This record gives sequence, C-alpha cells and structure tokens, in this order.
Amino acid sequence: MIAGLAIVALWAFAEAILWFIVADVPISYLAVRYGWKAGSVAALIAAIVAVPGGIILYFWAQRDAAQVAAAMAALPAIDAAMIAEAERAYRADGFGAMLAGSFGGVPYKLYAAAAGNAGAPLLGFSLASFAARLPRFLVIGIGTAGIGRVAARWLSLRGRLTVLGLSWVLFYAWYFATMPG
Repeated sequence: MIAGLAIVALWAFAEAILWFIVADVPISYLAVRYGWKAGSVAALIAAIVAVPGGIILYFWAQRDAAQVAAAMAALPAIDAAMIAEAERAYRADGFGAMLAGSFGGVPYKLYAAAAGNAGAPLLGFSLASFAARLPRFLVIGIGTAGIGRVAARWLSLRGRLTVLGLSWVLFYAWYFATMPG
C-alpha cells in the first residue's frame, strides 16, 4: 500500500500542474483494494501534495500568465473560455469558486493560475487549495470504498477493480467527448 500512496502523491502533484487525469483514479483504486481508511489516507495525501503543485502554477502564472494559459489550453478538455471563466469565478469568489470547481469538473490548475494572476495571498491560496481539494478526494475515497464493499457480495476483488477501471474509462470517454478543448 505504501507504493500506492506514493503513486497517489506523485499523481496529485502532477495533476495540480499539467496532468489531466484526476488523482481520484488512484485514490479510488486504493479505496476499493484496501478499504475506506486507505481511501481516506490517500485523499489526505492527495490534498496535501496538490498544494505545492498549485503553488508552482501560482508563481508560473505571476511570471508569465500568457504562457500558462497556452499550456492549459493545450490540455484535453480545457479551452480559453473555461480558463477565462475560472479566472472570473476565482476573482469573484476565491475559495468558493475552487470548491465548486472541484465538484463541477473545472480543473484545480485553472484556479491555481487564476490565484497567481489575481495576486492572491500565497498562504490564503495554499490553505484554500487544501480545503477545496480534500472534500472531493474524501468523497471519492470513502464512496468508492463503500461501493466496493457492497459489490464484494457479488464480485471478487479482481472483478471490483475491473469494474472500477472500466468505470474510469467510460467516465473519461464521456468527459473528453463533452468538455471543450
């Protein structure tokens, strides 16, 4: 499980910057494989490690906002309109926008760049990042553990992990087909 937690940490850090598959994927794997406690620990690690990734984007956006916007727009499921809307929402509602985006399909990295562009206080942004990321990660970790536990009545561990993998493939097929970019 230690290797799995290390993967969650690396994944969450990368996803906060430029990786485009959410850390929910390895969190949910650990939750189904090892249970809700492992899912909760993975969620906590992902939320903690996302903060330094967000800080990198924060400073990068302060240094070269146009370069960051171009890098973001080159990622799947992100376009200039989504970037502009995240920027507008962050300037209007800060933490509230990040929290809503966490559950609404808007990548955290867009809010990290918006915070840098807006000149938000670094400490406030860092604390808000953790607080905005943790709830969704916990929902995924605890929720998939619960679903996995119920599904254990009918499916082996291998079957549950196969269903989980197929669910993520179907989710991303839908997400990339319906999101801009």
